This record gives sequence, structure tokens and C-alpha cells, in this order.
Amino acid sequence: MRYFKALLLCVLFMAFSCKKKAVEKTGIIPQPNFINYQDGTFLITENTTIVAEDSKEGNWNAAELKSFLDENFDLNIEISSESQSNAIQLIVNNDETDDEAYQLEVSKSGVLITANSYHGVFYGIQTLKQLLTPKTIIKKPVLNFVDITDGPEFGWRGMMLDVSRHFLEKDSVKKVIDILAMHKMNKLHWHLVDGIGWRIEIDKYPELTKKGAWRKVKEYKKPWEDFEVTYKDSEGEIYGGFYTKDDIKEIVAYAAERYIDVIPEIEMPGHSEAALQCYPEFICEDAENTGVYCAGNDGSFEFLQNIIDEVVELFPYQYLHIGGDEVGKEAWLNCKRCQKRMRDESLQNGEELQSYFVKRMEKFVHSKDRKLIGWDEILEGGLPERAAVMSWRGFEGGIEAANAGHDVVMSPAAPLYFDYNQGTGEFEPPAWGGYNNLLAVYNFNPVPDDIAADKRHHILGGQANLWTEQIKSLSHIEYMMLPRLSALSEALWTAPDQKNEEEFIKNIDVHFDRLKALGYNFAWSALSPDYKVTYDKNNKNQVLELNNELGIYDIRYTLDGSEPSMTSELYSKPIHYSDAIDLYAQTFRNGEAIGFPLKKLLSTKFTEKTKVTYINPYNESYSGGGDQALFDNKYGNARGDDSNWQGLPQKDFEVIMDLGETTTLSYIGLNFFQHLSSTSVMLPTEVTIEISKDGKNYQTVYNQTFETIKDRDPIIKRIETDFEKQNVSIIKITAKNRGQLPEWHIREGDAWIFVDEVSIR
Repeated sequence: MRYFKALLLCVLFMAFSCKKKAVEKTGIIPQPNFINYQDGTFLITENTTIVAEDSKEGNWNAAELKSFLDENFDLNIEISSESQSNAIQLIVNNDETDDEAYQLEVSKSGVLITANSYHGVFYGIQTLKQLLTPKTIIKKPVLNFVDITDGPEFGWRGMMLDVSRHFLEKDSVKKVIDILAMHKMNKLHWHLVDGIGWRIEIDKYPELTKKGAWRKVKEYKKPWEDFEVTYKDSEGEIYGGFYTKDDIKEIVAYAAERYIDVIPEIEMPGHSEAALQCYPEFICEDAENTGVYCAGNDGSFEFLQNIIDEVVELFPYQYLHIGGDEVGKEAWLNCKRCQKRMRDESLQNGEELQSYFVKRMEKFVHSKDRKLIGWDEILEGGLPERAAVMSWRGFEGGIEAANAGHDVVMSPAAPLYFDYNQGTGEFEPPAWGGYNNLLAVYNFNPVPDDIAADKRHHILGGQANLWTEQIKSLSHIEYMMLPRLSALSEALWTAPDQKNEEEFIKNIDVHFDRLKALGYNFAWSALSPDYKVTYDKNNKNQVLELNNELGIYDIRYTLDGSEPSMTSELYSKPIHYSDAIDLYAQTFRNGEAIGFPLKKLLSTKFTEKTKVTYINPYNESYSGGGDQALFDNKYGNARGDDSNWQGLPQKDFEVIMDLGETTTLSYIGLNFFQHLSSTSVMLPTEVTIEISKDGKNYQTVYNQTFETIKDRDPIIKRIETDFEKQNVSIIKITAKNRGQLPEWHIREGDAWIFVDEVSIR
């Protein structure tokens, strides 16, 4: 525990001898480490005074609190430097203990926030704001008597914001900082530079922003496909933007006022296509621009050192991030200069050459009184002695680095990539892939058991990463951040023995109203309904279960496809059904429909007797779950990595489904998938559905050819046919594969077909 030991006896007394009083829900996030409610209330009025010392930090914090009370309760409160009763007092003790810890006491004389610095006072103010919001619960500025002793478990509580893939305006960056601050987060890792956009002004190399900050928009292509920098005033559609040095200074100052350190990332040696299109002299000899600086060219190092010279003048914080991930080494291994470098330095392979590159840059970064940090790939070939590691490919890199005595920030893609989906429904907005839900983030622990006990202090904390390949607006950024950032804040702030998932669910429910009142576009995914279907062999029917991630609020549903309302059936127990149903379910919170709906056609005519014959077998890596996957009532979502899709390359999808008995049907439907920007999966060129009663004579009930769709975004195409009701025992489905990917595709080779969930009724 990092907060001050002087209060330990008091804390223990409160923890063991005081019982929590029944009070209104206040939903404090992150959960304070020790909180003791008492009888009595204090009302903030126009006669209440904010007391703070007459200093820059004291005045700023007091003014922020005054503005909050004015905006929320129309109170014009005076600020004074003289101690008095009926006051909100902001007191700094200046002890040599944790700067981020604080105490908050509400009593009959007012509110007292004490800390060892104004950093801690600021966090006390954030807690006070939460005690007074949301207005849907707190109508007046009335506070229950309470004692709170609080401080963070980890010193690095951060989020990475990528502005290279899609640029974010200066004021929008400030709004992201506001969200971090209200959650007591203290690090903004600013991904300013990547292969498809340079976003920071560098005086010595003006082309980086005159040209490298702008790219040509090409029809049917994602930004990273056939990427080409250009000038802002070039012909055609141009996308881009950058931050001037004045912009950077303004944002860094804005963050510093809210006690957030901004860590810039300047990518090297890879992910640098934009910079190298502007300055191609730093590409390996006789090589294409693979986005990797030539490690055998001393000019590459001089170029990057000159850039760092200017960067460190703008960012006062200790750390500078150099990326270091996903470095393609083929150009190095075919470059005469790089090969000479390897001979001169006795380097055996590309990994050791990368280590040489990173170590050389680390020495320069250290000379600028900064500490180098990079993604866990910088471990490859040997890590610089003073470097820190940000572990994104799981925990392994962080474990290795910490056990070797290096500082580590844990940032594993699962569960901390916030560009991943947070819900399983088909209505979620575009995401990169994967699935990181709210409670997975909440239960994140940055200190794995595999780290030696005497090395655990090297784990500085944790960080979420928000990459923006699919994210183009502040509204979408807010959606991907919230409420997952709320969960992460508690995972990194609150002591493990004080964390409680059940209490968090209660608090986040209050926090939803707080976020709504602030106008943030946050996700209700954790409350959107999900489902599970099983087969009851004893009763020979299907069993449907409905739930949501948090297990709270009413789920109402219909089985005929009509939109549910507050008068629709309330889900209370598993639903048994023997005929196909058109499920439409919705969560209702306080009488209002929230989250995304659940819409599924669930079949019943497939049984354990049903057998599927594949004319062309599916690929074992994309089995969808095996031979029964086509009718298991599990639908594939709009992601190529969804395990419910069944796929095969090059050949046609052709199956014969023997129902095992004759049954009456009038409808057949199924789904196909395509995602051009991320996969080799394309929609079929033609689909035919045939039915038969005897397995000899077939009737075609559907046949359609399809034009190629060049949209790069994921597509789920629903194929369905209604026909005259008749007896059926065999269904034959054929979907034509185009065989090879077309010339215009970003990939080469076999085209794949992905198919899922044949529905019948």
C-alpha cells in the first residue's frame, strides 16, 4: 500500500470498530480504500466558504470546486485563505509521504480534505464531486457525515490514446483528459507517431507535418492500405492534421493541472512509413519503404536524436516511449549497411540489431534526463539496462522484464485493449476485434504470481490502450473508453482486499447516471441481453436462458419478433420451446430501454438425429465448433476471429443436411461473412438452397448470384427464403467460392467462405 503510514492506526480502528451506516447510494469510483459513514448531514449553502492557501495550485483547485458547485447547484461560494467553520477546507500537510493520498471528512463544521500535496487534494475533490452527483440522486448539496482515507495501489494508472490512425482535435484531447482525471488516472500515453500519420511539429524537419501529417484517401481502401502521404492542399480527398508546438504545450499544461503526466511516443525503428516517405534517405539501401529505419545508417540515429531534442522540450515528464514493436527485419538482412553494422558490432541476427538500435537510442534518451520505455518487443536481442517495458502481448514480457529488475507497465491486449469489442451483440460499433468486457477489465491484476516477491515493486501499474484504426470521432472514443475506464480505475487504485465486484456493480450503476449527466457517449454493453440455448433430452425441447453481464435490471422479451416494451413478458426463468421462435429481448432500466437489443431466430427442427455431410470439408482451424456448428443456435458476430464461423478456402461450401426425419418447413436462412480489410474472407458469388423429401428429387427454393461488394468494413449477409409449406427431410446448400482473391484485394491467394447458423421453421 502506497499511502501514508501515519494514518494506519486510525484506518484500522475505522475498519474494525465502525459499522457502515445506511446512506443514499453515491457510487464512488474508484472505490475508496477506507470509508466510514456516520449519522448526520452537512448542507453546502451560499454561506459555505472554500478555504485554500493563496498559491497557484491552491487557487486553481479552489476555483475548480467553486465552478462545479455553481454549475450543479447554482451556488456562488466565496474562496478564502483563512480557516473557518461552515467551510470546505483544502489543506496540504507537506509530509514526505504519498503525494496522491488524501483524507476526506464531512462533519457538522463542513468538509475537510487533507493531503500531502495538492495532487492528493485534487483526488479528494474528485471524490467530493462524486458524493454530490449525479443530480438524479443528489438533488441538493447534502453530504452524509463520512470519513474517507484513500490512496492508490499503483503509481501508473494510464491510457494510451492513438491519434496517428485518426487525428483528434486539441479540444477533444482535453475532453479525454477530463475523463481520465475524474477517474483519478494519472498517465496519458500519447501515440503521436505511427506509420500512417505524423502528428507533432518538428522545426528541424518541417516535411514531417507539411506532408507526413496528411494522407490521400483512396476509394475502397483503409488508411494503411497503399498508404501515401501528401500535402494538405493536394488534389483529391485528403485526411490528416497535427499539433503545433503551442498546441502540445497547451495540452500538456492542461493535463498537468489535473495531475496527469503526458508520455509521448515517437515510433522507432518500425511503424515509420510516414516519416520515411518524407525523408527516404533513411530507408535501407535498395529497399522499399517498409516503415523501418536503416540501422546501418548513422543518419537515421541523428535524425531521431534531433527529433527527440525537440520532443523533450515539450514534455517534462520522466518517460519517453519509443514504440519498438512489430519491427520487420527483412530489409535489414538484405541491406549492405546494416550487414556491415552487424559485422562491426558482432551482432548475430536481426533481433540483436534491433537491440543495438534501442540501446543506442536509450543512451541518447538518458543523456536528455529521460527514461526510455517501449513495447515488450524491445526485450528481443537484449534490453537496455535502464529501459522500462510496457507489456502488451500478454503478461509474459512484463514478467521477464520485472524479474530481470526492469520497471514494467502491464498493458496486455486482453483485457486492456479498448479498441476491442465490449459487447457480443451485432449492433456494437466498429472495433478492431477481440472482446474485452467490463468485468474482465475490473478483475485485471497487473502483478502476476510469476513475478518474484522481491521484484514486484518493479510493476509500476497498468494501462489501457485505445488504438483508432476503426475510431474516427470523440464520441466513438468515449464509447470505447466508458465504462471500461471506470473499471480499470478501480483495478489500479483500490487495494485488492478492498475490491468487491458486487459493490462495483452497484457503484457503476450509479456511475452510469453520472456519465449520462455529463453528456458522455458511454456503452451500455454490460447491460445488453445475451443468451444461451441448450437441448433438454428428457423433455425433447430447447431451453433458452437470458442474462446480461452485470446481472441487474429487467430483461423483457417477445418470441414473435415484435419489439418488447415494459408490458412484455419479464424474463424470470429459463424458457422451454419446441417450435422455432423469433426472439427479441431488451433490458429495461427504470422503465427505459437501454443497451442494444437481442434479435435471434432460434430453430427447433434440428435434433441429435440431424447429420451433415460436407462435400468439401471445412478448415479445422475454422470449424465453428464441428459438424453441428451450422445449427447450434450460436450466431457468428461481425469479427473474423469469432469462433462460431465455419470456414473453408478456395472450394465451394456445399453441404447436405439430413434432418433424420421428415418435417414441415416453410423457411430457411443462413449467414455469410466478409471483411476485406482484415481477412481473406469474401461473400460467395452464388448461393443455392434445395430441399427434398426423399433425398432423390430436389426442389430449388433459392438461387441468387451476387455482385462483389468492395466495402472494407465487415459484412454479415443474411440469405433467407420463404416457400410454400411442405414436408422436407433433406436440405442441400451450395455457396460458390470465387476461388482466388481478386487483383484489387490487399491480399493474394485463396478466397475463403465463412458461414454460420442455418435457421429453419
